[in-house]
Amino acid sequence: MKEKNVKLVISYNGSRFYGWQRQKKEKSIQETIEKALKKITGEDIKLIGCGRTDSKVHAISYTVNFKTVSHLTAEQVKKALNANLPYDIYVKSAEVVSSKFHSRYSAKKKIYRYLIICGERSPFLSDFACYIKEKLDIKNMRKAAGYFRGKHNFSVFQAAGSSVKDTIRTIYKISIKKEKFTLDPEVQLISIEITADGFLYKMARNIIGTLIYAGLGKLSIEEIPEIIASGDRKIVPPTAPPEGLYLKKVIY
Repeated sequence: MKEKNVKLVISYNGSRFYGWQRQKKEKSIQETIEKALKKITGEDIKLIGCGRTDSKVHAISYTVNFKTVSHLTAEQVKKALNANLPYDIYVKSAEVVSSKFHSRYSAKKKIYRYLIICGERSPFLSDFACYIKEKLDIKNMRKAAGYFRGKHNFSVFQAAGSSVKDTIRTIYKISIKKEKFTLDPEVQLISIEITADGFLYKMARNIIGTLIYAGLGKLSIEEIPEIIASGDRKIVPPTAPPEGLYLKKVIY
């Protein structure tokens, strides 16, 4: 049977997992799907993910690809996976793509989404949004976001533990707006979306942590260019919690 390259788009609730990447002792999204593929195809398949997501981070549309000689069609793979995966992982689509397609290196843009609850807590969003008791100044956050747009060296927003040497990235867009939580309209929900050509390790959460500080009045927005240029991780505000972060989409 000729080898084919299969692309999957999946969504997952990361609350019970230690991120996308396979771990030695902890449960990951990658390992869970690879085990399901082994059961379905009989092959030891290594999934290629579009990037790493941390423990408790979620994905709305996460892209992977893998090589297989299975006789199953892409649609059959999708149905079989969804029948064997736990409730918190779902395959949204499956298709056979060019052998040259690589879920990580073929990506042109990525969009991350972050949810924040202000004021009163919601038990329905405890694992899906960051809770902040104080009110956030959205206008200030939007002004702060303007300093991040464009091409910059974002090394100061990269967490320790990464071996990436090229820390230049381009942020195309940051949107910040109030959202309606239809289950409970009284909940004050704010979303932040960042579109970039790529993200360093924990870059999205570190930028969002800085925007939150600007919204709380704990950081003057005029300081942001200095922080970006400084290269000093110690002066960057705390990293935003993982629960509110979602990989929304990968654009190819």
